[in-house]
Amino acid sequence: MSRSILVISRAAVGPRMASPGIRAYQIAGALARALPEARVTLARPAGQDPVTPPEPSVRIVDYRSNWELVRLARQHDVAIARNFPPYFIALMGRTLLAFDGYTPLLIEWLELAERDIAPRWRRVWSASNRWYVNLQLTMADYIFCADERQRDHWIGMLVALALLPSQVYERDPSVRSLVGVVPYGVPPTPLSPNGPAMRGVVPGIGPNDRILLWHGAVTDWNDPITAIEAVHRLGQKRGDLRLVFMGVDHPDYVFGPNAGKLRAAVAKARELGIEGKSVFFLPGWVPYDAIDSYLAEADAGICLGYETVESRFAFRTRYVDAFRAQLPLVCTRGDVLAERVERDPLGVAVPERDVEAVSRAIERVLDDADFAAECRRNLAAIADELSWDRVIAPLAEFCARGESNAAPLAKRRRDAILRAATYYVLKKANRNGPPQR
Repeated sequence: MSRSILVISRAAVGPRMASPGIRAYQIAGALARALPEARVTLARPAGQDPVTPPEPSVRIVDYRSNWELVRLARQHDVAIARNFPPYFIALMGRTLLAFDGYTPLLIEWLELAERDIAPRWRRVWSASNRWYVNLQLTMADYIFCADERQRDHWIGMLVALALLPSQVYERDPSVRSLVGVVPYGVPPTPLSPNGPAMRGVVPGIGPNDRILLWHGAVTDWNDPITAIEAVHRLGQKRGDLRLVFMGVDHPDYVFGPNAGKLRAAVAKARELGIEGKSVFFLPGWVPYDAIDSYLAEADAGICLGYETVESRFAFRTRYVDAFRAQLPLVCTRGDVLAERVERDPLGVAVPERDVEAVSRAIERVLDDADFAAECRRNLAAIADELSWDRVIAPLAEFCARGESNAAPLAKRRRDAILRAATYYVLKKANRNGPPQR
C-alpha cells in the first residue's frame, strides 16, 4: 500500500543548514529510498533559498504558519517532526504522528535557561517547556531517538506520564514498536570535496599546516576555551598547528555571532595573541554542499564540553561528520559517542577542562601515525554502521506498518487537551514579563 509521509523541519533547510534541518532533510531522503512506493514530502519554514531535494522523488514545500502545517499534515498518512504545534491535537487518530526525540529537549533547555532567562522567570519558562514536551509525547504514535540511552530517557517519561499502560506492554514487551532508535546518520554518498576550502584560502593556513577542525556551532555546553589554551600551549613548541572554528553564524539563530561562549572564545584567542595565527573563526556558516571540502582538508576533529547531564544524554551530531571523513577525534568524556571514541578507539576522550590532557590528545591524533591509522580503520567501520540507509529502518517500518502502538487514543486525546491548555496558560504568564535578561 502506498503511503504519504510528511517530514516537517522546524529549522532551516536550504543551502545553509544546521543539524536539525540536515536531519529532517536526510530522513526524507532515506525514507524515499527505503519506501520507494511512498510519497515523501519535506516541509520547511518559508523564506529560504531553493535547495536540491535529497532524492528526486521527494517534494519540498514551504509553510508559513502552524495552521498551514496542520492542513498539510492532514493530507498525509504519517507526519514526522522534532516538535508538533499543539494544533496537531486535531489530527490525532487521523494522521500518525512520529516524534523525533534525538535531542532531549528539557535537558537542553536547562542549559539555554542559564544564558537567556532571568532567574525570576526561569521557573515559569521551564514549566511551560515541560508541559510542551509532555504534550509531544502524548500526541505521538511513535517516538524515535538517537541511541539507547536516550530511549531509556523517553521510556521513563512515558511511564511517568501514564503513557505506557499494560495493554501497550502486552502487545510489545520490548516497546520497540512505540520507541525506536534512529541515530543521526551518514549520507549514502562518499566524501566529495569540490575545491580548496582552508589551505591557501584562509590567510594564515598553509599547505603543510596541521588542521584541527571544530565542526559546527559553539554552544553554551561547549568548551572552546580549553581547546584554545591547549593550542596556545602546543604553539610554544610547534608552529604548524591550526585550530579552525568552521562556522559562527548559526542558521537557526539560537547560537549566533553574539552567543556568550563564542564571544568568550574570540576574546581568549585575542588575549593570547593567536587569533588569525593558530586559531581561526570562519565568518558566516559553511554551505551544506561545501562541508566535505573542509572535512577533507582537516587532519583531526575536536569538540570539547563538560561532563553534565546534558552531555550524558547528548548524541553529538557533529561527531558523525568526523566519522564519515575518518578524522580522529579529540572530545570530552561524558556522552555516548565519546565512550565509543575511547573504546574503539576513534580518537582520544579527555576529562573536562584539562588543558594538559587535551594537549597530549592533540599530539597523539596528529603525530602518532600508527594510532591515527587505527582510528581511521575504526572510523570507516562506524561510518558504515551509521549510514542513513541502515539507521532509518525502525522509522521506515513504522511508516510502512501504518499502525499506532501508543496508549489508547481517547485517553491520549483528553490528556493532550489538558496539557496544551496548561502550556498556553504558562506561556501567557511567561509573556506577561519579559524573560530576556
